[in-house]
Amino acid sequence: MAITLSNGKEVNLYSARFLHIYLLWKGQSKELGGFQNGEAFSSQRTAAETTMQGDFHSNVMFFDTDDETGTLTLNTYPGTSTTDILFKLYHLQHDQMQAGLLSADQMFGLNIVNDSTGEKITAEGCRLAGLPNNQGNEQAYSLPWTVLAGYYQDTGADVDDSMFTN
Repeated sequence: MAITLSNGKEVNLYSARFLHIYLLWKGQSKELGGFQNGEAFSSQRTAAETTMQGDFHSNVMFFDTDDETGTLTLNTYPGTSTTDILFKLYHLQHDQMQAGLLSADQMFGLNIVNDSTGEKITAEGCRLAGLPNNQGNEQAYSLPWTVLAGYYQDTGADVDDSMFTN
């Protein structure tokens, strides 16, 4: 749902009102804000959960993959507290890393909830892939942060249909 203001600008209520992005780190949770209006984030699994292949006789075979990783892009405005937090996390993860296995303190999680649709995205074991490309122009001024998730799950709301009840 969107509304158009008198100056012609369209405001998307989907992202502005119902979307909540929570940062999970060191046993604490904080709601993040300061995202570009209408483009707070995008995300996807790294690979399909089920792939298909045909044999020589065109018999179809389905294979389930074990890959549960995903990628998210967070679009923040420069100068916001979320941008400052992501810069801090980047430097904690990259500048102060020790050789060896990563500790839980070096990873963070994201929970993204849409109150309107009931969709929930859970991303755990996250690292920032690098610093964002800095694009400054009159139309869009955002910092796209790429987040790599070791575990990525996207769930929808419960179905209210008798066909799907036990």
